[in-house]
Amino acid sequence: MKVIDLSRELRNGMQVFPGDPPYRHEYVRFARKYGEVTLSKIEMGAHNGTHVDAPAHFVPDGDTLERISADRFVAHGSVLDLSWKRPGEAISAGDLGKFGDKIARGRAVMIYTGFSSRYGTEEFLYNWPYLDRSAADYLAGAGVAAVGVEGMSVAGYAGAEGYPYPPRVPRDDVVYVHYRLLSSGVIIIENLTNLDAVLRECGGEALFVFAPIKIGGGEGGPARALAIC
Repeated sequence: MKVIDLSRELRNGMQVFPGDPPYRHEYVRFARKYGEVTLSKIEMGAHNGTHVDAPAHFVPDGDTLERISADRFVAHGSVLDLSWKRPGEAISAGDLGKFGDKIARGRAVMIYTGFSSRYGTEEFLYNWPYLDRSAADYLAGAGVAAVGVEGMSVAGYAGAEGYPYPPRVPRDDVVYVHYRLLSSGVIIIENLTNLDAVLRECGGEALFVFAPIKIGGGEGGPARALAIC
């Protein structure tokens, strides 16, 4: 069995979606000798790093994390190689249709574009390849269990107040893509990495685990996403 970690490391100074709360980790005390304990505290946004979007993120009265059955965070599926997509380019239903039965009811669909290699650059904050409305319709219609992406969001960047990065899509498109997927029972995983390793070492097929922390009332939460093959 091979296990590939698809998650970002949570650390001080890490990139977060423009306008989101930053991640902060600090130690309250250190163990200096036997019998003492090390203890730390964390302050963060629910969508920092690799994370899951629950329906409540965009669906009024939608399920929060603790209301979602744990088995929905585990699914067999495929990594789709869309590495020919350029930064800031839309992924359409026509692009997804090339992959045939890899996109099917109950399967996880992880989309590789290579954009994760730009992590740490300014471009990573706004210029990811994204699902357009037709792609969201395609995945929702197929009944997939989950969709995962490397960018900060499954939808495009619509701009953020106080940030100079140019918007890629209208705000309405961001809402539509999230709402269409989440209201159709599709779990969204964002800010994934190492999807190329699944293509290279597993032939693109794996059992994916993307369970978030069980936050009561949580509209999203950090996850340790894994591919098992």
